[in-house]
Amino acid sequence: MTTQVKQKGVNKDMQEEMVGVLTAISIVSKRLANRLSDLDEQNVKKGEKNANE
Repeated sequence: MTTQVKQKGVNKDMQEEMVGVLTAISIVSKRLANRLSDLDEQNVKKGEKNANE
């Protein structure tokens, strides 16, 4: 019975760690998406500027 409790504890620790890792991945993905969006907007503005010159 003791080993089952330890396994559940380890499993819970592992799940908590996975939640943290997935949260970090989500945050990094959001930042990357925002930066790519900003870069795309800058390229569009440069294209409009070059077309007007």
